[in-house]
Amino acid sequence: MLKRIAGAPGFVSVAGALALAALTVLAYLIVFDPVRKTVGYCALLPDAVGLYPGNHVTMRGIPVGTVDSVRPEGIGVRVEFRIEAERVLYGEVTATTVADSLVADRDLAVLGEAGSTAAWDPRHCVRKTFTPKSISATLQSFSRLAEQLNGVTVPGERTRIQDGVLALADATAGTGPALNRLIKDLGQALRAPDAAVGHLGALLDSYADLINSIALNWDDITATLARTGAGIAFINQLWNTMVQLIDSLLVILPWFNDLAREWGRELLGALDGALPGLRLLAANAGTLQQILTMIPPIVDSFTQVLDPVTGRPRLTYAPPRVALPPAQSEQICAAIGTLAPGRCHTGASLLPLLLGSAGNR
Repeated sequence: MLKRIAGAPGFVSVAGALALAALTVLAYLIVFDPVRKTVGYCALLPDAVGLYPGNHVTMRGIPVGTVDSVRPEGIGVRVEFRIEAERVLYGEVTATTVADSLVADRDLAVLGEAGSTAAWDPRHCVRKTFTPKSISATLQSFSRLAEQLNGVTVPGERTRIQDGVLALADATAGTGPALNRLIKDLGQALRAPDAAVGHLGALLDSYADLINSIALNWDDITATLARTGAGIAFINQLWNTMVQLIDSLLVILPWFNDLAREWGRELLGALDGALPGLRLLAANAGTLQQILTMIPPIVDSFTQVLDPVTGRPRLTYAPPRVALPPAQSEQICAAIGTLAPGRCHTGASLLPLLLGSAGNR
């Protein structure tokens, strides 16, 4: 009997149809998983333009559920949806409608609070919701903005935008070439950004060399800074001395002024009288050092004028000493020896010998 059934002309067609149906059911179960566990939520949206039952519910762009129903409630729209159980919402939940284009159906995008561990209670609808403006609402808002800018509601200012554009055109007239040149220069700068980077790199290299030099000579720098205090203190002390000197000049200069007014003629006469003596002194002294070396003999001569015993002035005479060459001194001594035998010897003074010889004669 089975052989007759298998050999029937329609058996193959029926078996093929049943196999195709089984594959279809299996694919549906695998892809859509209708028995997958889901969680139901609701959201109150300002509007639901483009949102219909069966549309996707997404989370960060990934479909995680479907919209079950959309119905008016109060001044908004109540949207009931279901998402996969492993995608439950946590924390403060937000919802909005999104679309790939202005004319396509929208999806419901939901998002939980990152890092929160408190699950959202499905018995409460999500109220933090947003919806994109429709094209008509957007155009109406733009139209109202244009009317306000153009002054439609203000008499006499209906051409406000036109007048502003004309004024801008007048103000920028003739600046086209300069603007063009500026844009070209900017384009060249952007075309070769390596130049600016190179300059910046050179600056950084120079700065690195400077820092390296400071690091290598930091001991000298610290020593210099440590000694700066003593140097500044010395400068302050010197400055105080200069201030005192200037203060003294403020007293001395008026005194000199008064002295010159009272005794100027007498002082100038005294200076004129002392001038020949100064010239005589300067003629015999080539330098200041020679003058200083002349002072001790002069002082000694004045001490020898007074008798150390009686304290009376006295005059002592010391004959000058003349040194003769040895050959001449021997001849002179031989001549004197004929007059005064035995009195002439080496180192003797000639003046007593001569005077004595003259007296003998």
